[in-house]
Amino acid sequence: MKKIAFLILIISASIGVGQNFYKPSEIEIATLPLWAQKMYSENATVDEVQSLYESWYNTHPFEKNYHTQYFKRWSRFHRHVLDEAGNISRSETENLFPPLADKKNNRQKNPSSLSNQPWQLVGPMQVFDGLANLTGEQTNVYCIDQNSTNPQVIYCGTEPGDIFKSSDGGQNWTCISFKLNLGGIGAIASSPQNDSVVFAGSNKFLVRSMDGGINWDTVINISGFYPNEIFINPTNPQIVCVASDNGFYRSTNGGNNWQKLFNESCYDIKCRPGNTSTIYLLKDNPTLKICEFFISADSAATFALQNNGWYSSTDPARVNMGGRLAVSANDSLRVYAYLIGDSKPNDFGYIGIYRSSDGGSSWTLPCSPVGGPYSSSHQNLAYGNPGWTYHQGFYNCAIMVNPQNADEILVGGLNLWRSVDGAQSFTSVAGYVGGPLNMHVDMQDFRATAQGTWITNDGGIYFSTDFFSFDNQVRMKGVHGTEWWGFDSGWNEDVFIGGAYHNGNISWYQNYPSGNFLQLGGAEPASGYVNRGLNRKVVSSELAGKILPLSIGQTIFGFSVSLYPNESYYSAESSEMECHPNCYNQIYLGNSNKLWRSDPSTPYSFNSLYTFGTNTNAKVQQIEISRSNPSVIYVSQRPATGSIGHIWRSADGGQSFAYLNNKPPGNSSRILLALSPENENKIWIAYSSGSNGNKIFKSNDGGQTWTNLTTTTLNSEEIVSLTTIGATPGGVYAFTWRSVFYRNDTMANWIEINDQLPTILKSNIARPFYRDGKIRIGTYGKGIWENTFQEIPAYPIATAMVDKFSSLQLCEADTFHFEDHSMLNHVGASWEWNFPGGTPASSTLRNPDVFFSNPGSYDVTLKVTDAFGQSAYDTLTININPFITPSMLSESFESTFPPALWFLENETNGGQWTLASAGGFGLSSQSTRFDNYYFDSQGAESYLYTALNLQAANSSLLYFQRAYAEYGFPYSDSLRIDVSVDCGQTWNAIYQLGGSQLASAPTFQSDIFVPSPTDWMQDSVDLADYADATNLLVRFANIGHYGQAIYLDNINLGTSVSVQESPTKDRSEEHTSELQSH
Repeated sequence: MKKIAFLILIISASIGVGQNFYKPSEIEIATLPLWAQKMYSENATVDEVQSLYESWYNTHPFEKNYHTQYFKRWSRFHRHVLDEAGNISRSETENLFPPLADKKNNRQKNPSSLSNQPWQLVGPMQVFDGLANLTGEQTNVYCIDQNSTNPQVIYCGTEPGDIFKSSDGGQNWTCISFKLNLGGIGAIASSPQNDSVVFAGSNKFLVRSMDGGINWDTVINISGFYPNEIFINPTNPQIVCVASDNGFYRSTNGGNNWQKLFNESCYDIKCRPGNTSTIYLLKDNPTLKICEFFISADSAATFALQNNGWYSSTDPARVNMGGRLAVSANDSLRVYAYLIGDSKPNDFGYIGIYRSSDGGSSWTLPCSPVGGPYSSSHQNLAYGNPGWTYHQGFYNCAIMVNPQNADEILVGGLNLWRSVDGAQSFTSVAGYVGGPLNMHVDMQDFRATAQGTWITNDGGIYFSTDFFSFDNQVRMKGVHGTEWWGFDSGWNEDVFIGGAYHNGNISWYQNYPSGNFLQLGGAEPASGYVNRGLNRKVVSSELAGKILPLSIGQTIFGFSVSLYPNESYYSAESSEMECHPNCYNQIYLGNSNKLWRSDPSTPYSFNSLYTFGTNTNAKVQQIEISRSNPSVIYVSQRPATGSIGHIWRSADGGQSFAYLNNKPPGNSSRILLALSPENENKIWIAYSSGSNGNKIFKSNDGGQTWTNLTTTTLNSEEIVSLTTIGATPGGVYAFTWRSVFYRNDTMANWIEINDQLPTILKSNIARPFYRDGKIRIGTYGKGIWENTFQEIPAYPIATAMVDKFSSLQLCEADTFHFEDHSMLNHVGASWEWNFPGGTPASSTLRNPDVFFSNPGSYDVTLKVTDAFGQSAYDTLTININPFITPSMLSESFESTFPPALWFLENETNGGQWTLASAGGFGLSSQSTRFDNYYFDSQGAESYLYTALNLQAANSSLLYFQRAYAEYGFPYSDSLRIDVSVDCGQTWNAIYQLGGSQLASAPTFQSDIFVPSPTDWMQDSVDLADYADATNLLVRFANIGHYGQAIYLDNINLGTSVSVQESPTKDRSEEHTSELQSH
C-alpha cells in the first residue's frame, strides 16, 4: 500500500475523573525524565511540571507514552483547582464535583430589558466520514448497559461526565444528566427487573435514579471512590455491588445502605450464568502487587480466594494495573480473566488472558508466557503495535465472550482482538494493527446480550448481531459529548470547525442536516480556525487547510499552511489565527514568543512580524486587531514560568509594541482579551487564573488605567473565554468553566445566563455569529450551544473586507474579491458597494468581485442597512501597481517566497510550490519544491511563474537546476515549462520531463526525497522563438501523481551557475522527445 499517514488517537480527559491511569512503580519513576518524576511526586505544582515538560518536549516532539498521557490528564484536571500561586488546592480538588449541583440561586437576576432566551444544543448529534458513512468518531463512551427485561432501554456513560438513555435499542439517545455534576462515568447498570432504576458511578459518587433519569439521588459520596463495575443481582435486585478503586461495596436494600467488604481496589465483578448466587471478583493485593481472583457462593456476602494456577510474580519491577472478567451462557463454568500490568520489565502493560473451565477453581494461561517476550504467535493485546509499545493500562481494558460460543472471545486494549480457540491464539479485528472492521481505537466497555453485542471506545458505540464478525453498526445519534479542544465558527456562512479529544477534526457547514457533522481526519488537536472571508476554508494544525464540501460525501480539498498558532489542550492557553479586519487573507498568529503575519498573496505562509523577548516558552496568546483603527493591535503573552503575564500594544500595525506595565494585580499567567469594535482604546481583559476579586478588568484609555469589573458573583469562577458584542453599551460575555455571565456598562453586577444549560458547562471557546444574532460556545464534552444575543445590537457596524489590498498589473489587473465583515444581522439586511473606476462600478451583493483596468488607488465604499433601516458605512483603499517586466532573471530562492515578481497559481489538493531547505548542488541553502510525496494532486497542475522582457534581454537561454527521485510505479510526476505571449490566454509547452526521464537521483520511497549535493542536475531551455516578446510569461508546472518532491533552484536568464555536474547522465535533449509524445 502507498504511503499511509499514521495518526495517533490520544486518550482520555483528566486524571482521577472516570477511567483511571495508575501510578507506575517507584523503580520505573526513578528512570523517568525530571518532569515525570515531579508529576508523580506528592508535592507537585502544575506550572513547574508543565515548564519542565515543555522543555523536554522541545527535544522530544510528538513522543507519546504512558507518562505523557498521564500528564495530559493530570495537568488538565488540576488546571481548574489551582490557588493564586499556581499550587494545587487540595480542598478545591475535593469540592470540584459536588454530587448534585443545582443552578446557583444567589446570582443577580436577568433585567427585564435584556433577552432571557434558553440556550439551544447544536450538536454534534452524529458524525459522518468523507464518504458519507456514519463513523464512531464522536464521543468517548466509557460504559454501556442494555436492560435485560426491556432491551429497548439502554444507558451509557461518557468521559465528559454525562449519562445518555435510549428507548429504541440505541437508535437515538437523550442526555438525562444535565442536572448532575459528575466526572467521567466509569460504570453504569440498570435493574434487570425495572428499567427505570439505574445506577451510575463517577469519581467520588454513585448516583441512582428510580424514574429513568428524571431525578437522581446520591447513594455513595466517598473520596477516591472511582467505580469500575456495578452489579445488580438479576434475581434479587435489592442486592447491588460496586467494584471500585476505594474497595468493594454491597447493598441489600437497593442502594439505600452500603457495607464495605474490601478496602483494596476492585476491578470487576460478574455472576456465574444461571447461578446468581455465585459471584466472581477481581481485586488488588497491594502487598503482593498482583491482581487476585475471588469467588462468592452467597451473592457477594463473603468471598474466598482462588489462586490454583493463577498469575504470580515476585519481580521487583512488577506493577498491577487491574483486569477484567468475562463469562458465557454457552458454558456457565467458563471464566476468562484479562490481566494487565507488568510482571517484569518490558512487559509493556500486558500480563495475559487466563482461562478457567471449572468456574474459577483452577486456571491456565492458554497463550503463554506471562507478559513478554512477544511474537507473531504471542501478541501483546494491550499496546498499540510491536513498534509502538505504548499502552493505556486499565483505561483500555475490556473482554467479552460470545454467548453462543465460549471459545470465542473479544479482547480490547488499544486494538480489538479475537480468539476462536479459547484464548490460545488471537487475530486482530480493528485498531492500529488493522483488521477487517472499521472501528475507532482504544476500547472501553464490552457487553454481550441476548440481542447482540456492544462495544464502546474513545469514539463511540458500536453494535453487532454476529459478535462483530461482519456486522458493525455505529449507534451514536444524539450522544453529543464531543470535547472541543479547539473551536471556531463562520462569519457570513454558518460553519463550525474544531479539534475533538480522541476524535480528530469535526466540522459542520450550513448545507448539512442539523446535527450531522463531518469528520475531516486527524487525532485530537487543540485547533480549528475559519477564514473570515472564505468560511469554508478551515485550518487545523494536524491537517493543514481543508475546504469544506457543500454537502457531506463530496470531495474534501485541501491547501498548505506553513505555520500554526501556539495551541494548548487547556482552556485560555492557546493563541489564534486572527485576520486583518479589512483583509481576510492577511492573517496573524502567535507562535512561540513571536507574532507572525501572512502576505495576502500567500495567506497561509507566515513571516515573523515581532518578537516579544528572548524566551521562546513565553508564548503569545490572544491577538486583538482593532476594527476602528487596524493599526492598533493588542497581544497577551504567557510567562515562561511564574504567574505574571504580559500585555502589549502596537499603534503601527505590529511593527513595534509598547509594554503595558500597569496592568491590574493578580495572577495574570493566562490573559484573555476583548476589544471594542468602535473604540481601539476600550479593552477588556480577564485573568483566567485570577483569584476572587481579580478576574475581569476594563480600560477606556488603551490600557493606561483599569477598572475592576469583578464582583462576588464571579467568586470561584474560572474565566475561559471573553467576548464583547458590538453596538451595545459595552456588553461583554464571560464564559467560565461552569457557566455564562454577562454585563454591560450600565449594570453594576454580572448576571448568569444559564437557562437550559448543563449544570457544569465546561466552556472552552466562544464565538459571536452576527449574521443570525447568536452567541456560540464550544465546550469540553457538553457539545456546542448557542443563544440569541443577550442584547440586540442597536445598529450595524460596517466593515468592508477584501482578499488583498494591492495587486501588480502583470497583464491585466487582478480581480478583487470583496466580502462584508460587518457586525450585521442578515435578516432583512441590504448591501450597497461603490467601486469608482471598477467594473462593476457598484453592487448590491454581499460579496462582489470587481475588476480594475488601470493602475492607481481606488477608494471602495460599503453601506450596510439592517432590517430597521439603520445604515453604517465603511471605506477601504485598494491599489493597482504597474508591473515593470524585468529583462534580467537570477532567482536562488534564498529570501521570501514567492520571490518578488513571482506568482503562484492553482493549488492542488493542499499542495503548492513552497520553499525547501535544500539548495542546488549544495551551494545554497534553499530552493523551491512541490511536495508530491504528501500531497496527491491526482494529475492536476500547480504553477510557479514570472514575466520577462526578452526584447531587452542579453540572452534567451533560461537555465535552472532540478532534483527529483522517482517513488516507483504508478506514482510518477512531471515537470513542464510553458510560455505565453498573450497574458496567459494561451500557453505553449516548451519543456516536459517526467518519471525516470526527470529523475536525477535513485528511486526513494522511505520518506520525502531531500536531495544531496550530487542529486541535482542543471538544465536549460532556449526562448529564442520569443525574442521579440516584451511581456513573456514563463511558468513551471508540477503535474503530480503522489510520487516524490520536485525541486527547482537557481533559475537564471543568460547565465548558468558554476557547478560540478551531477554524475547522472546528461538529459538535455530528452525533454524534446517527451513533449512530442504528449
